[in-house]
Amino acid sequence: MNSFTEDIWSIILARLPLKSITTSKLVCKQWKSIVESPYFRKSLYQNLHSSSWSLLTWGDKADFFATLSLYGCEPSMGSYNLSFLTNKFEIQRDKYDYPIWTYTDVGLILISEVSISAVYVANPVSQDCVKLPSQVKDYAFPLGIVTRTENGIVLDYKVVLLDINGKEISFLIYSSETGLWSLSIVHLPTSLGYRYLSRSISLNGNLYWLNHNSDNEDVIVSHDFYATGTDSDRFRVTRFPDSGKHPKFKRACTVFQGFLMYMNVVSITKDDGSLEDKLSIWRLKSWEWQLVSEISADFINAGFDHIPVTINSVDAKTVYFWNRKHQILVAANICNGKFVLHSELEHSGHSPNSFECFKRSDCPSFVLPQWLHLTPVRGV
Repeated sequence: MNSFTEDIWSIILARLPLKSITTSKLVCKQWKSIVESPYFRKSLYQNLHSSSWSLLTWGDKADFFATLSLYGCEPSMGSYNLSFLTNKFEIQRDKYDYPIWTYTDVGLILISEVSISAVYVANPVSQDCVKLPSQVKDYAFPLGIVTRTENGIVLDYKVVLLDINGKEISFLIYSSETGLWSLSIVHLPTSLGYRYLSRSISLNGNLYWLNHNSDNEDVIVSHDFYATGTDSDRFRVTRFPDSGKHPKFKRACTVFQGFLMYMNVVSITKDDGSLEDKLSIWRLKSWEWQLVSEISADFINAGFDHIPVTINSVDAKTVYFWNRKHQILVAANICNGKFVLHSELEHSGHSPNSFECFKRSDCPSFVLPQWLHLTPVRGV
């Protein structure tokens, strides 16, 4: 075996389940170097099945739901998370709540207990869960966690806490590079209300969250925590493409292949002046909404009691809804209107009510990436 070249080892290791690949980095320095190389990641992606992915959402405490399948991971991600997250907080569960606030596009999890100002960063692959040093403001609210990557490798992350005072936003930012907290103050535009309404979405170094403007309209607020320049370069307020209309569902966003996505059912005026309901899907690109798909919503209006959840990670033709009456996940093909029922959700933790988790989550679903990193986490 010592005669094998690194190219051969890359081919062999890339055929292993993802969990085995991750632990193989601990065997020796050679394997660690191979697994972290760009050549290996390319070999790995070629062997991954495009239909294999996982959809996650959470309850009020450090629990997960997992549906569908995860890349080569056994046991499933639900029970995989249960083994270290739930057990870690089990002793204090009667005294404190430890809700999961956000899930990054590279797999890191932010957990916080606001009442005691405790903040944790967890990695579901390495099963690390570390407490960050105490911050300077006890009343700051967890906003999210952002990451910086290069060639698919996570270089560092930042945890962001939020404090709003009038027309100022204070960001408390923890850097994994320095192990320190820093304070950044942003002056809000006069057009923006100052109510913080939802959990954030982490994507490409940005955090996105739902807010209201001064006209009480839903808007997307975003901040780039790795960009340089003025506040206006990093802080943006984006109106929804259906602003001024009354969509069927509560507005929320999801992520698809590196883009922020929004879908809803809105009324479109036809050539004869009549209205027709359309299921519309938009993509945010260069801070402008692009209409990706627009189809008749007849298949939704026929006794449809659902909540939109997300778009398939690898198939833009498939969108997911949560059926409130039957408590099941529904996959809908937007090209032909056909439905597929996913009747079984895999629970972890204390199995809270599935519907309530989807209902309370403003941005309810996250898709695990193809490559989960063993990211160093520095805690107290």
